[in-house]
Amino acid sequence: MTEPRVRRVLTAVLSMTAAAGCGGGSDGANAGNNRIAPPDGANVVAIVVDSGPPGANGAPVGYVNGAFVTVTVCVPGTANCQAIDHVLVDTGSSGLRLLANDGRAGGKLSLPLPPLEDAGKNAVAECFQFLDGFTWGQVQLADVRVGGEMASGIAIQVIGEAAFPVPGQCLGLGNDEDTLEGASGLLANGILGVGLFVQDCGPACAMDPGSGNPGVYFACSSSASGGCVETALPTAAQVSNPVTRFGTDDNGVIVELPPVPAAGAPTASGSLVFGIGTRSNNGLGNAVVIPVDDRGTFTTLFPAQGTRYPVSFIDSGSNGIYFLSSALTGIATCTGSSGIDSFYCPPSPLTLSAANQGAAGTPTAPVSFSIANAKALFDSNNAAFSNLGGQNAGISSLNLPASFDWGLAFFYGRNVFTAIEGAATPGGSGPYFAY
Repeated sequence: MTEPRVRRVLTAVLSMTAAAGCGGGSDGANAGNNRIAPPDGANVVAIVVDSGPPGANGAPVGYVNGAFVTVTVCVPGTANCQAIDHVLVDTGSSGLRLLANDGRAGGKLSLPLPPLEDAGKNAVAECFQFLDGFTWGQVQLADVRVGGEMASGIAIQVIGEAAFPVPGQCLGLGNDEDTLEGASGLLANGILGVGLFVQDCGPACAMDPGSGNPGVYFACSSSASGGCVETALPTAAQVSNPVTRFGTDDNGVIVELPPVPAAGAPTASGSLVFGIGTRSNNGLGNAVVIPVDDRGTFTTLFPAQGTRYPVSFIDSGSNGIYFLSSALTGIATCTGSSGIDSFYCPPSPLTLSAANQGAAGTPTAPVSFSIANAKALFDSNNAAFSNLGGQNAGISSLNLPASFDWGLAFFYGRNVFTAIEGAATPGGSGPYFAY
């Protein structure tokens, strides 16, 4: 398998919501909370972890620890629909983003979806930032179906540059992830953001440009300088978490994945469950609720009774457990290409302990996790690993200190709940994580 780059797909919600003011295998303590609800055609859809969609040569693109579902999109109000496989499940962002089939991006989406327009009849496009790059493309309207759930007429981002070139403000945000393959390719047909927040930006993007607006949305026309200029967009028009638009089961999701062997597995099968406490198959059970702040973060204690690391988060779109730095942990990093040198490569597997805690006074949720030699894992040609880890030394430009990014490796063998902001659940109102 080609050595993968670090994949961390947590959105800039960590900075945007603060400005907006928006209101592993399993460890013993949680082993009883791991159950896999069978896909039922209603509120449960199958997750597969594999090496990703086929690329130009027909072989999988080589994704590691990607949890994928199939999403069906339709021209609003019609039966003109298309099923898109290998859409990444991301609890670290909100909104559906699909790669266009435009002759360059290499994606699948080819429906004639209507564009979102602003009050001046300008097309709306979006530059959306992730920790490992950005996606650029037009905002269009679609009916979105996942399993038996439907979100009608919602705004989605169609990733591609066929309609409008990438503006200069966007190009400075890292890798341009507007193709399926390549050094900065998305390696998925899209991203299904089912995270903590209703919109992908929120009130900050409804402000006038220059007055706190982070510059996510753009108005595009032939008369605009460069084609597209930053614009304000009301929250109701923004790309939003599809779950919030379901008729029922709209308060959150559960990602359910089984344990995998220490050496990894070629594939893993699980479920994405919609709703928390809305049906017999989505109760909280003995999961510990971890309330988050307005950036979607909490505090990790490492070791379990040790130093506190705020601004930690749970993110199924990240493929490993990324935490601190080699200087802080004493764990050796891998040597070789630049695509692997951020991963940890201890000479023998390590078993570590931590605990996650929300606001002061809330219970701590313990985590027992393992870190293996990433180079050895990649050489196995498996795709599902519970012990893949790397550094998260912080990103000063996003005001992110060294912390814990509990990526997909954390999800194996435990059910992980994501409750949406303002939504009522048996564990209290969201936003929170629980496991």
